[in-house]
Amino acid sequence: MALKLTVKPGESFFVGTAEITVQCDSIVNVLVGGKAPVLRSDDYVSDADLASPAFRLRHAVQQMYLTGDVSGHHVAYFEAVQALLQRSPEHSGLVAEVNGMLMNGAVYKAIKLLKCLSNPELTQTRAKLKLVG
Repeated sequence: MALKLTVKPGESFFVGTAEITVQCDSIVNVLVGGKAPVLRSDDYVSDADLASPAFRLRHAVQQMYLTGDVSGHHVAYFEAVQALLQRSPEHSGLVAEVNGMLMNGAVYKAIKLLKCLSNPELTQTRAKLKLVG
């Protein structure tokens, strides 16, 4: 079954390591068939964004997902985890959750979870949900 993306003019997304940009004047529906990983540009971390450990960690997991090579990015992942936990040890629970997702093959879910690190509002909302749930 194909994945249907609704894409705005000028918006980009990634299919594997290929970036695709829509160049038209209207919203477009794109069907992506097969098993290639798909990532919207809103979730993508570029090389220019790697100033913080949180972004380096997201980038490492993103590369695992887009290339399909989880073990090939272990060194970058663990270096980013170590740097993040040195700076912010309170994120150890989140890192443990990401590790579990990666071990279970849920790499895309790990990317979405790691967005919390770079968005304080998401982090606070997530913490409140954990307290309630």
